[in-house]
Amino acid sequence: MITKLRQAQDSWIAKLIFALTALSFMSLFGISGYLNRAAANPAVIKVNDNKISLAEFNMQLEEQIRTARRLFGDNLEITDEMRNAMASELVQKNLSELITKETARKQHIYIGNNLIGNIIKFQPQFFNDNGQFDMYLFKNFLFSTNFTEQKYVETLRNDLIKSFLISNPVSNIKASKVLTDLTAKAEGQRKIFKYIEIDPSTVKVDRSITAEEIEQYYNDFGAEFIAPETRDITVLELTFEDIAKQIKISDEEISEFYKNNIARFETPETRQISQMIFDDEETARKASKELSNGADFYATAQKFANQTKEDTDLGFVAKDNLIAEIADDVFAAKIGTVVGPVQSDLGWHIMKVQNIKSGSKTDPQVARSQIIEALSTEKAYEDAYEITKDIDDKIGAGATLEDIAKELGISLKTVKGLPGEDTESPYTETAYSYNQGEISQATESDHGFMFVRIDNVTDSHQLDMATATPKIKQMWAENEKSAIAQEIINDVMNDLESGDKIDEIAHRYHLKVNTTNALTRSQNFANLKQAQMLELFNDKNNIGKQFSVGDKTIIAVIDSNASPRELSEQDMDIINRRLSLDLRQEASSQLINSYGNKYDVRVKYRQLGLED
Repeated sequence: MITKLRQAQDSWIAKLIFALTALSFMSLFGISGYLNRAAANPAVIKVNDNKISLAEFNMQLEEQIRTARRLFGDNLEITDEMRNAMASELVQKNLSELITKETARKQHIYIGNNLIGNIIKFQPQFFNDNGQFDMYLFKNFLFSTNFTEQKYVETLRNDLIKSFLISNPVSNIKASKVLTDLTAKAEGQRKIFKYIEIDPSTVKVDRSITAEEIEQYYNDFGAEFIAPETRDITVLELTFEDIAKQIKISDEEISEFYKNNIARFETPETRQISQMIFDDEETARKASKELSNGADFYATAQKFANQTKEDTDLGFVAKDNLIAEIADDVFAAKIGTVVGPVQSDLGWHIMKVQNIKSGSKTDPQVARSQIIEALSTEKAYEDAYEITKDIDDKIGAGATLEDIAKELGISLKTVKGLPGEDTESPYTETAYSYNQGEISQATESDHGFMFVRIDNVTDSHQLDMATATPKIKQMWAENEKSAIAQEIINDVMNDLESGDKIDEIAHRYHLKVNTTNALTRSQNFANLKQAQMLELFNDKNNIGKQFSVGDKTIIAVIDSNASPRELSEQDMDIINRRLSLDLRQEASSQLINSYGNKYDVRVKYRQLGLED
């Protein structure tokens, strides 16, 4: 990976990145002082005089969301629950860091820039092939991990302080053998369960709803049988594509666009290049002489430059990506030709042309069509305001949507019975913002602009009983099934409490009994949650437990104890390590709390969008 990064420095983009980032490194090894971007923002987390501003917190939260999307895909939907969970974790993280920072200040613990600089200089991932610190590798690490230098330095500084104040004091805490054995015994314990599933949707109802019950439902649940307000609308939708069709593009504009975007239409020739780099001319000349005598390129690279085959491979590169001193000669050479040695600012280069990919050029007519489409679309966005303003003026002067649609050569769309709660329709908000007979102003749509006319408004009204009857029957059937299911649940639980066996009860009520395999408390069945499983596992009365799982009800009992799961030495070691980690984490938390109890700690949860 390191050699790949070193090879990348030959490209102009890598050199640009290096040039832009090189200056900031002075702050670490010379000029110090960092920018507090939160100074002008209200503080939402405070430990004595140490503060986190709302803007800084929101920036941290957005970074976490971006990280989540990089891990799980850009289409990851961040729900309010997920955002709140992330925010809560960030509050705890910031509190911990601020408390640690304040404790370090109180105890006169300071980590200087010189120490941080030396730590960075001696990290192996920043060493070049000669075992020396390589600034370029460090900068590429920051770039690839989305770290700023300031952020990386502060992270190292905070980690060192945490190690001194928190990690080191608790590092020797380990779980005792007694605790490990007890935990292993509990985790190895296994039981077999019997259970019944009662699903209201499968319950049979032996009778039909009566006319009296229909009337009763209609009167008792009248609010359920209200037809919402609906609107009939006509839509003139002017897409950017419609606007683009009316725009004329000149030959001069096409030519100018082609020149400015030539890379879209012309693919340059690329060549697969192998390269050796030497620090001195003498070694480069020796290598060149051996190559002239027929020596293998990769063997020579290994012998004189200590480079592997992978190290020498630059892949397929365009002429512009090679150093100027050798680019012309390499792209004039045939396959198999060796060029060099040639000197540049980076050293002495010898290159070999391994393969050639010819360039390509888009057919002129295809390019012209693509350019016209691109320019038309671009101008459509620019001209949209004037066009929609002109339509607004025409509507104000009395023109109908039909007149304007005919003039523009586009079709109108009609929507009948649009309800106000239809959040999927792109027209709902606009349609319910105007009165009957009115035409909306230009409203932006997904693909352009639209004008909406309200043709008719049907007010909200009570459905007559005949129309409401299908819904009444559905409601009644669901209620009946739920009531019957609840009666069965009550009967089963009563019989269990009376001492009857679950098999007898199931037979009595024509229910199916399911038997599990031998399970530990960390396993589950019938989609029970872990907390529910633990509650059942620890049922001392052995009467039975009732759990809700979605719309179903699970009634389960312990059938028998099974032989415990055999735990290997590796299992015991994992348990011991986990317990030790839990103990250290708890000790760390207690240590941070003990520090924090001495300070003025405040969190403005409401400003963070969290409950107090």
